[in-house]
Order: sequence, then structure tokens, then C-alpha cells
Amino acid sequence: MQNPQSVVKSLLIPITGGEIVLPNAIIAEITHYAKPEKVSKKQPNWLLGFISWRNQQVPLISMEEAIALPVTQVKTQRTVILYGLEVPQNMPFYAFVAADVPKVLSVTEGSLLNPKVEKRSGFLFTAETEHFQTIWLLDLPYVENLLRNYFAAKLS
Repeated sequence: MQNPQSVVKSLLIPITGGEIVLPNAIIAEITHYAKPEKVSKKQPNWLLGFISWRNQQVPLISMEEAIALPVTQVKTQRTVILYGLEVPQNMPFYAFVAADVPKVLSVTEGSLLNPKVEKRSGFLFTAETEHFQTIWLLDLPYVENLLRNYFAAKLS
């Protein structure tokens, strides 16, 4: 029997070009896609704008653009709202677009096969699931720094 402390309840989130795995603990909510309001006419491609979520304006990004993956249109989209990781909480939430409905994935030490360190910005490593499906683990501080640096430059 597996030790319950060694299991990380996660979501396998499809984006165009692949799937990323994120622990449930950093996901605030998954909602239907809503068209964002633009931040400015000169915003970067990875910043789609702001969405209104629970009476807050939350930045919405294209994860594919942020981590330099090819972007294609998909029929079913969801919005994944994440808790910000920084302390103090200047950006308590941010969101990205998922290509479809995420799936539950229990991650254990032995369930991720052939982990490889990624040298591209925005990634920590790639791995394969027990079913030989390639997944990515993102460098979320990198993504949050993109947002923080953009808004800091905009305010200065």
C-alpha cells in the first residue's frame, strides 16, 4: 500500500502543444473561458488581458506564448485560475487558458518516468506518465515574473 503522504493530487491541463501538470493546491478554480479585456494596445502577446473573477480583475495569459510554444485555436477552452506564489501577495491570482477540461492525476515519485531538465525558459522539466504521455512541469515563478515585470514597467 502506498504512503498517502507521497501522493501529490494534481491536474493534467491540456494546452495547445502538450499538457502540463500542476498540483491542486495552487489551483484556485477552473471556469469557462470568458473573453478578457485588453490591458493596452501595446501589451505583449502572452498577456491576453484581464478577466473578472469573484469581483477581482485577474490577469489572463496565454501559457503557450509565455513559454514559446506554438499556438493553435481550439474549440473548447477553460480558464485555470492560480494562486500567486509570491510573498507578499501583490498578485494573489493570475490565470491562463487551457485547451480543454483538465484531468485528475495522482503524482507519486515512481509515476513520472524519464524526467529531463528543460533548458527553455518557463519549464523545469519534462517527464512521461506511466502511460507514456509526455507532460511538462512549469517554472511558475518565471511566469509570475513576466507578469510582475510587465506591470512594474507599465507603472514606472
